[in-house]
Amino acid sequence: MTSRLGRGYDEGKVRNAFRVSVPSALALGFVMVCWPVWFWGLLGIDLGDAPYPAILYGSVIMGVGLASIGGMRAPRSHLGLLLFLACYKGAAVVFLLGHGLHALLEGRHVPVAVWIIAALWLQQAISNARLYPWGLRE
Repeated sequence: MTSRLGRGYDEGKVRNAFRVSVPSALALGFVMVCWPVWFWGLLGIDLGDAPYPAILYGSVIMGVGLASIGGMRAPRSHLGLLLFLACYKGAAVVFLLGHGLHALLEGRHVPVAVWIIAALWLQQAISNARLYPWGLRE
């Protein structure tokens, strides 16, 4: 059963979004924290001797998966997570594209993974922003 709360909030869709996020974020984050050099190497990105920012990023993705478990159970209580995801992924897209285009204009190579990640994150930012009940009052 789908519960509607105000304009634009569909509890069933929000619950399903969290349900999809749990296994995908946990699996992706786990691989990123356990094998960061291998994972990013597959994407054509060399971490060199500094895998730690990539490990931190993988930890954030695992955290999203863990928090999404709560969102599956109680979607309304976890709406802030949708807002966080829309904001952080939207910001990531802006800066990935900005830095990628700047690199291209300087004649430097940009791994295809950067454009793929930007496209996926844009889709996720839009999806999460559409699910978030912008007019919801406490």
